[in-house]
Amino acid sequence: MAAIRTNLEKSPFLKRKLGDLPLRPGCYLYRDEGGNLLYVGKAKVLRNRVKSYFQQKRLDAKTRRLVARIWDIELIVCDTELEALVLENNLIKEHWPPFNILLKDDKSYPYVKLTWKEAFPKVFVTRKVRKDGSLYFGPFFPASTAYRTAELVYRFFQIRDCDIDIDGKRGRACLKYQLHRCTAPCIAAVGQEAYREQAKEARLFLEGKRDELKARLEAAMWKASEAAAFEQATQHRDALQQVDAWFTRQKAASADLEDTDVYGSAVLDGRACVHRLMLRDGRMVGRQEYVLEDVEAFDGPVLAQVLQRVYSADPAPARILAEIQPEDADLLCEWMGSLRGTKVRLHVPQMGEKMDLLAMAQENARLALERKFEPARLNEAVLEGLQAFLGLAHLPRRLECFDISHGQGREVVASCVVFTDGVPDKARYRRFKMTNEQNDDFANMHEAVTRRYRRIQEEKKDFPDLVLIDGGLGQLHAAEAALKELGLEQLELGSLAKKEELVFRPGSSTALKIPKSSPVLQLLQRIRDEAHRFAITYHRALRAKRTLQTELTQIPGVGPATARKLLQTFGSATQVREAEESTLVAAVGKAAAAKVVTWRTPRP
Repeated sequence: MAAIRTNLEKSPFLKRKLGDLPLRPGCYLYRDEGGNLLYVGKAKVLRNRVKSYFQQKRLDAKTRRLVARIWDIELIVCDTELEALVLENNLIKEHWPPFNILLKDDKSYPYVKLTWKEAFPKVFVTRKVRKDGSLYFGPFFPASTAYRTAELVYRFFQIRDCDIDIDGKRGRACLKYQLHRCTAPCIAAVGQEAYREQAKEARLFLEGKRDELKARLEAAMWKASEAAAFEQATQHRDALQQVDAWFTRQKAASADLEDTDVYGSAVLDGRACVHRLMLRDGRMVGRQEYVLEDVEAFDGPVLAQVLQRVYSADPAPARILAEIQPEDADLLCEWMGSLRGTKVRLHVPQMGEKMDLLAMAQENARLALERKFEPARLNEAVLEGLQAFLGLAHLPRRLECFDISHGQGREVVASCVVFTDGVPDKARYRRFKMTNEQNDDFANMHEAVTRRYRRIQEEKKDFPDLVLIDGGLGQLHAAEAALKELGLEQLELGSLAKKEELVFRPGSSTALKIPKSSPVLQLLQRIRDEAHRFAITYHRALRAKRTLQTELTQIPGVGPATARKLLQTFGSATQVREAEESTLVAAVGKAAAAKVVTWRTPRP
């Protein structure tokens, strides 16, 4: 284990404050040399907790990085540890310190939104959650289930999804009214009170409250029947049957009706994914994923921080199932219970149905990590497909791609981007300013390839498994000639032509066409597009530099920065010529002003 670096000898505050820590509960705030907040923590005994950071020899990598940056400590003493826990949560939510656990949830998954505050609420699918008074249900995974759920709401409860202003004065309703997907409040076919009842039933459905929803539908059906409103009674009857059938098809996650959250985790390459299953009234009504960075192991302290972050925003259920006991479990339960208003229990299941739920959460966490953060396995298959398609002797783990960029023959540049195992390797990117400013892509490609691989030859470094050229047969032949002159004919070479996305190989005038849906083509396009981006960025930088050149930059000893100051101050080179020397000194300093005066003074 590497020695822990600290600022104990450098900081004028740190050593003194460590020797004067109170034996009280409270919060500690670590700051760096610039005063930026690094971390907020709570402690039952501040002296013991804070000193442990500087005395332990076995700390994980993230904590070692934190300790190396601590320059100052702030303390907030509290009366109880529970008070310190509440304060810690408030401080973290206010400042979001970088070394605290920051939950990155899956807001990219869709939700079903019910605009509850509107007089005539509507339902639709969205991926953005806002604090706008609406009700959000989800997230749904896979995304298609969100759209199916919204469709059921339209079918069962005839809730609108349009954005029009409802005033009841439209001349005619849309087709959805005829298809019984909306009750058409836009033409006043339904009143606000009756429509609001529809919306309440839709809300119960989205919340998974089957029994309450069935009771409302049955009551409405009999009420309409007694009033001889037989068409309305039929609609309620049909909705009742459909809702009952829908809920019957759903898998009951638990026969236990107690509201429960289940937490399972997986760790991969310093990242952790925590999967939360939400069970309400015995049914699984939602799920959430949280991604944690710089986590070597999912242990009690990490779980405690996750629970604090989650339930500082939403009330906890009556029961929480987890794979391990969190740190300070009793204190956490007391705090969550105070927010909920009733007791909260933490339980680590060992067998039976609850263990099955935990296993489900863990498996989902593992799959999520693989889906998000383990692309290498998928990239391997794509590279194997590329090898087979091009007939390469070796798996193309390292690919290099060239592109040329210029503006009407000016600022001609080339780029070389490198992908390793299907992922950009930006440290190896190279760019070239062409020696000849000519509008000749073939000559420029020949020069770029020559300069790149001559340098690799001289430095005796490894060559790529595949060289890709952005262009058609002309660019390919130019690159092929360059490699031949260097004695590198053995390098695998290919080009990708933009117009029809055709691949050309040396020795063949027949293009290879990869299906547009193929991941192999998508990889080649990604590499080609990255080479184009890198080249055009360099070209634009050179063009911008040229456009900054003025008469003033021709003054000996005056560079672009000084010229820019002069132009900003005086507006033009003519005004600079006419400016008083004292004004020039105020603008750019005595030395630069003297050079300007010498430049504008006529020679005898």
